[in-house]
Amino acid sequence: MNDFLNFARANGIIVPDTFTPGRWIRCSTESHPRKKNGSIKLADDGLVGWCQDYAAHVEPIMWRANDGAALAAPIDRAAIARRQLERRRALIEATLGARAFYAACAPLRDSHPYLAGKGLGVAGCLGLRVDTAGWLVVPMLYNDKILSVQRISPEGEKKFHFGATTKCAYYVIERQGAAVTVLVEGFATGLTIFQAVPNCRVIVAFNAGNLVEVATRMKRHGMGVVCADNDHETEKRIGRNPGLDGARAAAAVLGVGVAYPTCAGTDWNDYVMEQMELAVAGQSFSFSRKRSVTQIQAAAFADVKLKVMREAKLMRVN
Repeated sequence: MNDFLNFARANGIIVPDTFTPGRWIRCSTESHPRKKNGSIKLADDGLVGWCQDYAAHVEPIMWRANDGAALAAPIDRAAIARRQLERRRALIEATLGARAFYAACAPLRDSHPYLAGKGLGVAGCLGLRVDTAGWLVVPMLYNDKILSVQRISPEGEKKFHFGATTKCAYYVIERQGAAVTVLVEGFATGLTIFQAVPNCRVIVAFNAGNLVEVATRMKRHGMGVVCADNDHETEKRIGRNPGLDGARAAAAVLGVGVAYPTCAGTDWNDYVMEQMELAVAGQSFSFSRKRSVTQIQAAAFADVKLKVMREAKLMRVN
C-alpha cells in the first residue's frame, strides 16, 4: 500500500490519514489544498490503484504493483465480497438520500443570489430548487432519474451529495425545437450559453472528467458543439489544461468542434462578465449615447453565439 500512496503523492494528491481499499476516497490536492479536488482508489487485492487530480487529469491515472508485491499479497475473497456489498448498500442509500433531499427542497421561484451574481436570469432553470440554507440545488440525472444533486451557495461554493455517484450524471437545459446541442462542464457556463444562443439546448456534465462519460451516452441528432472551460492558470502550473483536454476528448467522441473563451477567467460566464465590464468602463470615455446594461449584455451574448456556432458541426451518429 505504501508504494501506491507514494504514487498518489507524486501525482499531486494529499493522501488522507485514514484510507480504506476498495472505494474511491476524496482528497485534497497540491493544486487545491483547501478543497477535496482529487480522489484515490486501491483495489481490494492491493494490486491495482488509481488517482486523479480533477484540475490536472482528465481521467484517473492507473498504478500497478510489481510482481513481488503481487506474490506477497494474500487475497481474502470473503472480505472483498463483504466490502463490495457494503459499498453497494452505501451507494444505494446515498442515492436515495439525494432524491429525498431534492424532494424536500422548495422550487426556485424567482432569481437566486448566485444567478444574479453571474448576471443570469432564470430562463433555463426548470427543475432547480432551493434548500433551507438558501443554496441552489441542481438535480444530477441519469436516464431521467436523480443520481445526486449539486448544491451551490449564494457565494458560489459547490458541493455534491455525500456518497452519491456523479459519474455519467448530467443536467439538461432543454429548449423545444433546438437545432444545436451544446455540451458544457459547469452549470453557470451552461446557463450562459443557453441564454446567449437562442437555438440551442445544453447538457451540463458538472466536471471535465465527466464530459466524455456524458458524450458517450448522450443521444445524438443534429448539430453539436462542446463549450470548454479554459484552465489556462492551471496549465501554467502543471503544463496541462484539464478543461480543454476533457472538452477535446468529448468532442472527438461526438465528432464536433470545441469553443473556448480567451479571458482572464476560465469559462464562458467569466468571458461575458469581463466583456460587459470593459464595455461599461469604455462608455465613461465616450461622448456617444450610452447603452443600457441589457444592451451591453445582448452584445456580449451575440459575440458568444458567433464564437460557439463557428465550432458547431453535425454530430456523429451513435
